This record gives sequence, structure tokens and C-alpha cells, in this order.
Amino acid sequence: MLIREWVCRYRVAILLYHDPQPAIFAKHIAYLSRRYTIVSLDTLVTAIHQQDFSRIPPKSIVITIDDGHAGNIALLPIFKQYRVRPTLYVCTQIIDTKRHFWFKVAGQSKAEKERLKRLPNAERLACLKRTANFEPEKVYPDRQALNISEMQEMAESVDFQPHTQFHSVLPRCTDTECKKEVLESKRDLETLLGIECSHFSYPNGDYTEREIEIVKTGGFHSARTTDIGWNTLDTPLYRLKAVPITDDAGLILFRSELTTIPQRLRRWANSLLYGEVV
Repeated sequence: MLIREWVCRYRVAILLYHDPQPAIFAKHIAYLSRRYTIVSLDTLVTAIHQQDFSRIPPKSIVITIDDGHAGNIALLPIFKQYRVRPTLYVCTQIIDTKRHFWFKVAGQSKAEKERLKRLPNAERLACLKRTANFEPEKVYPDRQALNISEMQEMAESVDFQPHTQFHSVLPRCTDTECKKEVLESKRDLETLLGIECSHFSYPNGDYTEREIEIVKTGGFHSARTTDIGWNTLDTPLYRLKAVPITDDAGLILFRSELTTIPQRLRRWANSLLYGEVV
């Protein structure tokens, strides 16, 4: 833990989860609460914007959760118990529906998901339609995402922000598709919850200068990537770094992942196997 304790003591980690089970997540938060200070994303973004880390305690951490999975509602008691205010980035045309996430189509291998991420958006959707009869707006018997009543129940303890409409791979979208996914997701969520959205996260962490410009001009104050690392006053607000956490990580793996070493090794291995997405 020398890396986290000393080398990065005055840098802020934005932890990235997706759909952790409550029992595991509770152990993570309990561990963090004893050793770190958990701050809100707003606190970090304001500090970077003002170029003033005086209100950021040493060893600070931000909690973020991507997609808006239905299981996230079970984490609410943990948020309340530890007085944690995470940022949940949600896919705004999947929440409050019985539509499904494209990357959760049954039978997809990791290699197939990686292949699909590299296809142009229209080609990826055509392939999913052909092989799995999947369509973004298709309604299924079961629900994969949070609904409005759950989100309203969570609203006092959670900062909801957009994560596109359908979790499209933005660099593989046309200009029109990309702007729609980003800008209309902001409008969707603001209308649904009656809030003002200021932050964004790129699906899969994939972005180019085009996506940064769309997010910036769209009125967002920040955007989180999946670029591995910690954040300082010099971190660009539209390229916030993350520390991805394995949802089912036991404490030994979790403590190791706080150093970012396992994630960097996994990303290096994946780059050898699959290459870069963008």
C-alpha cells in the first residue's frame, strides 16, 4: 500500500463500480471509511476548477457507479450508513424501462464484446439484431436498470448524472449519433428527475477530442474516463482519471486494486489480446 499511502497521498482516486453486491460493497466502504476520506465528485471538480486543493483532505476518494443497474438500489442503506454520496452515471433510455443493456446480451464472450466495441455504431446494432435479435428499444419481460421510483428514493443520497442514452461506443458513432447520445441524455435525466446535470462519463471510457468538445459545449462541468490513475489540480476536467474496481473483489484484491497495479496489468494484457478500441 506504499503507493497509495505516500506516493499518491495528495491525489484523489475516483473509484469506478458497476453492479456490486451489497455485502461486498459494504466491506469495501467500511475499509475505506477507516483509512480514507470519501468526498463527492462535486467537491473534487470544484477544487480542480478553482485550482485549490485546500479543502481536499489527504487520501481522498470519490465513489462512482456506472450504467444504472437495477441492483444499485440495494446499496442505498450502505450509502446512508456511511454518509457516502456517490455519483451514479446512468443510461437514460434504459433506466425506468424494460430495455436491456447491449453488453449484457446472453451468450456474449468477452472477445465478442470487444469485437463489437470496435464496429461502427450502426454495424454493431445490425450485428446484435442479426445474432441475438437485440434492439436498443426492445422491451423485455425483465428489468435490468433502475426505475424512477427507486431513483427518487435514492435521490437524497445519490448524485445522478448521464452516461449516454444507450451506452453506445461514442468514437464509433457518427457526429449526429454522438451528439444525440451525449446531449439528449442530459436532457432526459434533467426532465426525469427535475435536476441539473453537470457531469458525464464516457461509456467504456472511450473518447476522442470530438467527444470532449461535445461534452464541454453541452454544458457539462466534467467528464470521467476509465484512464487509470489519480487526479490532481493538473488533471483536465473532461479527462478525469479513474480507479476501476472489480465488483466482486474480496478485500485482498480490493486493497491491491487501490494501488492500480492489477488494473494496469489487465489493461496491458487486454491490449495485447484485443488492441485498442480507439
